[in-house]
Amino acid sequence: MPVTDASTAPTVETYSRKYPDVPIEVILKEDLLRLGMTFSKEAMAAARGCRTQAYYLFSYNISGHHDLSSGMSTAAPEDIIFRGGPYNFRRTYVRVVLNAASPYVVDIVDGKTVICQHAVPVAEVQFLTKPWYYGKSFADGLHYEQVIPLLYNSYAFITTFRACHYWGDKEECKFCDINYNLRELRTLTGDHVTPAAIKDIGQVVEVLAAMAEEPDPAKRMITIIMTGGSIVRKMRGGADNATDFNIPYVEAIRARIGRRIPIVMITESQPVECIKRFRDAGVTVHNANLEVWDRRLFEIIAPGKQKYIGYDLWVRRLLAYVSVMGEGRVSPNMVSGVEMAQPFGFKTVSEAVASATEGFEYLMSHGVIPHLDTWCIEPGTTLSGHPPVPLEFLIEADIAWYTTWRKYKLPPFEGYGPMGAPGIAVYGNTASVDMSG
Repeated sequence: MPVTDASTAPTVETYSRKYPDVPIEVILKEDLLRLGMTFSKEAMAAARGCRTQAYYLFSYNISGHHDLSSGMSTAAPEDIIFRGGPYNFRRTYVRVVLNAASPYVVDIVDGKTVICQHAVPVAEVQFLTKPWYYGKSFADGLHYEQVIPLLYNSYAFITTFRACHYWGDKEECKFCDINYNLRELRTLTGDHVTPAAIKDIGQVVEVLAAMAEEPDPAKRMITIIMTGGSIVRKMRGGADNATDFNIPYVEAIRARIGRRIPIVMITESQPVECIKRFRDAGVTVHNANLEVWDRRLFEIIAPGKQKYIGYDLWVRRLLAYVSVMGEGRVSPNMVSGVEMAQPFGFKTVSEAVASATEGFEYLMSHGVIPHLDTWCIEPGTTLSGHPPVPLEFLIEADIAWYTTWRKYKLPPFEGYGPMGAPGIAVYGNTASVDMSG
């Protein structure tokens, strides 16, 4: 590792001294997720042909579409790999969070694509190229990747319903920009954008069939992740809940491509009988995202979830789901860092980490394996403009998560690819999967 003056050392070097037992890749990855990155013109030119931003259930960016350099929000990579450089990073996947004011800039230096912090290169960058089906079109001109993008060269990501019935200040999760982002998307143009809130089942099945024919093992689909906003009112076909709405998709997918590829289904909390129906239809994993462990914060941060389900029932159902799906197949998301959202969150890192650890302990002791996604402070949310979460919290939460996971000898949370060390994991939304002991 380079030795530099402490006052000018890159963040990764400073924090590796503070946390010598944490993989250095974890430190950089969490800092990139919390602070985002931007791209020079030269780097944007080098990225042509990569898989561009297409997730679009949330913006997953700190800067809004119209606050970035021309075209960046639609032409920048969806995700990257960082590796090598002066710190000899192992290959690490990370989601691209765009932030025009980030200290991290992807640039071209001495002919290499690198991540720079304050103009100092810290890691080399690899862009992920498009799979063969990108650009293929339906008769109506809709591109296949507009229906299902491929994330981290591994995940077929299907947003069956790209809006949410939890609406307004009294119901929307305070960290979430799902409804705002859909409105923003409808102001943009380009092949990556489709304004439809509901995905057509036939098109979903057709794209998955094409993805299953991918000849390049490096771009092989290993998981189907299905998600969308909460459903509490009548939808197409009369469904008024996420189970009835999503099961026809699952049945059609299984009929077309079989059961070899796992399906992760993410919905709001459902009755246990509905989880059995999901399982029988072909869902492998069910995640009802709890978002935050502390009861008081849950009630404030996720008011719609509290109104329609409630904290106690949400947690009880998670425990019950394990008997239906099995260990490793119930892995609700926790928005890592939202514990410190002000003015209502914890004031100190130690308090926030203690709360998160309490949740890990309780859930994992019952076979529920929460997975972390680092909080991205998105525009259009109640918490827009909030200061970044302290890096100490994210690192210490990753340590607590990994330590608890090892304590209970649990399997990896299924459906998100391998985990356990840098160079192995492919999930880019958290560095907890890159921990190793």
